Amino acid sequence: MALPLAPDTLLDELGRPRFGAYQGVCGRVSWRNLSPARGPLWRRLHAKRWHYAAVAGERAFCAVAVVDLGWVSSAFAYVFDRKSRRLLADGSYLGAPMIAARVATRPREGAHTSFVSQGAVVRIERSGREWRVVARARGLELDAHFDAEAAPPALCAIAPIEGGVANCTHKVVCLPAYGVVRVDGTSLALDGSFGSLDLTSGLLARDTRWRWASASSASLGLNLSDGFMGTSENVVWADGQLHLVGRARFAFDAEDPDAPWKITTDDGALDLTFTPEGFRRQDKNLGVALSRYVQPFGVFAGRLRLAGVERTVADLPGVTEDHVARW
Repeated sequence: MALPLAPDTLLDELGRPRFGAYQGVCGRVSWRNLSPARGPLWRRLHAKRWHYAAVAGERAFCAVAVVDLGWVSSAFAYVFDRKSRRLLADGSYLGAPMIAARVATRPREGAHTSFVSQGAVVRIERSGREWRVVARARGLELDAHFDAEAAPPALCAIAPIEGGVANCTHKVVCLPAYGVVRVDGTSLALDGSFGSLDLTSGLLARDTRWRWASASSASLGLNLSDGFMGTSENVVWADGQLHLVGRARFAFDAEDPDAPWKITTDDGALDLTFTPEGFRRQDKNLGVALSRYVQPFGVFAGRLRLAGVERTVADLPGVTEDHVARW
């Protein structure tokens, strides 16, 4: 059954979130008219927004993100060379709240996300039919372009949050990509790669945890999560069609990020093994807040079984993640 089209606004006429999973994008991501209303201090402490972009190809896997936590902002950018199995660049940056970072409030034409601090510049923006992802930092130059109109429908998921209020995420995968990344004079072409995007905005709980998997290729993409969003964002894109799947189960060795992950769904739609080629780990403790995660990058293989679609999955590039946050 096809998912309904995304609503134009996150909230209905009474200020209630329009919970559900949709295809397409909403007009504007805003909780301004939420009912019952929350005070400005509560909103400042619980409002979390981020914009993530990744590009996966035969030679490189690159990712950037801009994060606005209300009381602090941050960004990261990294480049993994799949041939040498080395992390060529790995930068993480902090910035002043409401100054260093701006996260887009629309997941479509005119979107603009940016971060400027500590000598780093990160931008994710949409103009016409193209998304552009830029990162500039010491020794790193990334300039990637995604063809927005050649991608399958986006996922828009709006879910209730225990300990918070609600969260909205937009996921887009299978975006044909081109461009170049340079690290300390070494250039890697991104032509023939595929991009993915994640724009998320929510009023979240102080303690949040999730396991996540994302992959993108010419005809197959996936986004799976086990955590604060429930099953609302568990989808597969197969040959341009968006399919909602069941609860995702992640089995992995938290002490060994290089070990394979086993990922299944309760409805039997997916039975996958993820084999890492490398990983990025970060452990930040700012006293009142912390963020601990590991994000391996590698390939998925296994079986996909949907209504009308059954295939073997092999060498599908992507990432997994185990993330614990107190914010």
